[in-house]
Amino acid sequence: MASKTVEAVLFPGIDVRVERVSDSFDVFVVEAVSTTRPGRCPDCRKQARRIHSTYQRALDERPFASRRVMVRLRVRRYFCDRKSCSRKTFVEQVPGLSERYRRSSTGLTGWLPSIAIELGGRPAARLRRRLRVVAGRTRLLRLLAAPAVPDRAPRVLGVDEFAFRKGCTYGTVLVDVEAGRVVDVLPARTSETFAAWLTEHPGAEIICRDRATAYTKAVREAAPHALEVADRTCCRTCPPRWRRPATSTAAACANMPRRRR
Repeated sequence: MASKTVEAVLFPGIDVRVERVSDSFDVFVVEAVSTTRPGRCPDCRKQARRIHSTYQRALDERPFASRRVMVRLRVRRYFCDRKSCSRKTFVEQVPGLSERYRRSSTGLTGWLPSIAIELGGRPAARLRRRLRVVAGRTRLLRLLAAPAVPDRAPRVLGVDEFAFRKGCTYGTVLVDVEAGRVVDVLPARTSETFAAWLTEHPGAEIICRDRATAYTKAVREAAPHALEVADRTCCRTCPPRWRRPATSTAAACANMPRRRR
């Protein structure tokens, strides 16, 4: 069986050369040097030819063998030789390992948002301690970015309230029932807030909601032609002639006759 180099184990497919690996206080410290080709200026995209200087960056990497890993990466600073460019020097980035203004590797940066999305702030911070990852709860929460809201509402829209702080502040969550994903989050549970959203995002044909008066009023004002479904409990109490086999509550209730107003 062929033996692998240290670079192939720690940095597969990344242009670095490992010079030293040391074990210090439950932390693997990896000293590496960039071997990538001269980079391009981030402003004018001209490829660099002259080296200004070198310096060492400290990057937190994904844990290895249940041990925290810190990479001390030596990178080069280049001159930008284009006279019209306002940037005189810039630092190279190693694809797959480093990014501008970040103190963690690209791989670890990809881990952290996933942990924050699944667990939130404090639970995610407790997990990262077990994983030997350096990241506080405030940093994890900063990594969360709101997804882009589509211009049109999904065909089957689910709406329900939730508590920002139970007993004090409530909001509204909107879900694409067919895709099974959150579409948007509204800061309140009032009819005015939901009606304004429906007006700005037309296209909902079926709206699954609870029996809150505010949501009923909003649907009647902003989406009067949409079929309203009063959640799963309503479907269970429907007459047998209205119930047909379906894979979702919305699909089952779509077979119900529309109530005349």
